[in-house]
Amino acid sequence: MELVTLGGKNSLEQVVAVARYGAKVEFSAEYRARVNACRAHVERFSREGKAIYGITTGLGDNCRKFIPEEDRVKIQRNHILAHTVSVGEPLCEEGVRAMMFVMLLHFGSGHTGFRLETLELIKELLNRNITPRVPKHGSVGYLGLESHIGMVLIGEGRAWYEGELLSGAEALERAGLQPAVLGSKEGLTLVSGTTSVTALACLAYYDGTVLARTADVSGAFSLEMLKGTLKAMDERLMRARPHPGQMQTAENIRHILSGSRIAEKYRDYRVQDALSLRCMPQLHGAVKKTLKDGLESIDIELNSSVDNPLIFEENGEAEALMGCNADGTYLGMASDFLCIALTDLTKMAERRTDRLVNRHLSELPPFLNASADFNDGLMMIQYTAAGLAGEMRLLSHPAVVDNVPTCANQEDYVNMGYNAARKACDAVETARYILAIELICAAQAKEFYPADQSSPAIEAVYAKIREVMPPLNEDAALEPYIEAVQNLILEGEILKAVQNAGVDVKL
Repeated sequence: MELVTLGGKNSLEQVVAVARYGAKVEFSAEYRARVNACRAHVERFSREGKAIYGITTGLGDNCRKFIPEEDRVKIQRNHILAHTVSVGEPLCEEGVRAMMFVMLLHFGSGHTGFRLETLELIKELLNRNITPRVPKHGSVGYLGLESHIGMVLIGEGRAWYEGELLSGAEALERAGLQPAVLGSKEGLTLVSGTTSVTALACLAYYDGTVLARTADVSGAFSLEMLKGTLKAMDERLMRARPHPGQMQTAENIRHILSGSRIAEKYRDYRVQDALSLRCMPQLHGAVKKTLKDGLESIDIELNSSVDNPLIFEENGEAEALMGCNADGTYLGMASDFLCIALTDLTKMAERRTDRLVNRHLSELPPFLNASADFNDGLMMIQYTAAGLAGEMRLLSHPAVVDNVPTCANQEDYVNMGYNAARKACDAVETARYILAIELICAAQAKEFYPADQSSPAIEAVYAKIREVMPPLNEDAALEPYIEAVQNLILEGEILKAVQNAGVDVKL
């Protein structure tokens, strides 16, 4: 996807295409028309002087103060300056780009009154690869991070352009852009809504779906190497407890191992396998259900209006309604649930990894060591998986249950969705390393079986891993290989290898 046109239905894939892969953005005629129509109502409200939050009044606890028309531009700029309060190291580039793209979706919904020319400037920041520097700590769900993007729009703050960190004004000038003079309500809209929560949740869920499907692959690979039985994946067992995710996982594993002479040889080797092998459909299936629930919320959120107030027109009359669509709980909860689901997914993957390197369980050489006299083999890589699993448990503590009132108790409840979404991004990255370690161990285990005995899908995965790391005949520094394999997972290369072998691993 090299070009994303806004105006129709918005999707998770669009967010990732723009944020991660640099797709360009354009506006359809429908998008422009609805933005201009809604802005006209804001301009009229402003002229009439009716008390409407953020248009003719102050903001937050100052909502009781009427703002004269001649001061409304100043107050919008002041609003951005005053909210530039997030701190610490900067959010990653794709996170900031996702935020700006979500702004285009939400602010251009036809209910916010945001000006088309300001939306055009946000679009050009994306298309010309200007990335505002956005500190990533200190948000209760909105406001702080968003204002740092707003600073660059008005020619303040700092931004990266062509590899340099510049002042906002210089970044715009070098790219041939002029800073915006924010109109009535625009400063409020920029920092309101669910921008950061939605943006980071989108990235986390996109990667989470790749992880869940890849876990079926790594789990099947381990099952084969550990002489496990496919009986636990029998379709009759699945129909007896017909959760869709459970049934799909078992089907995926059956297809991945179809044609495996190893799996066929050891079909009756044990009465039953350990839970980390035979319980994959049940646990992986529950993770898939969590993902599908979250994806449904993301789909709704990307196609929503989340500002306050929102403007509606009926029978030629417009009305501004004050409410709280800006609350980030939906995707905050979804992000917390994702952390919990991925923690469960990876605690099982770590146990399979331990079984692969443990000679007492694997019936393979200790630590998959090809030359035990002077080598440790893959002893230590399981330590890393164990440590990462510990980090996952920390990340699984929910964020949205927290509450610290703000704004002189005008905001006596805050959703804390941003902390949940940022935590979810950390969780998918950590989980990816755990699955990479399992795949590395499974590939090394395969060195102790005769060639070409695995299923076509597993042979394809093995070949893909061997493109980035060799068999370990002697000890070697493993960190570069872990990074390389986790990158194969991130880019979907493991799933593509399986697909090229004729198996579509479904969610």
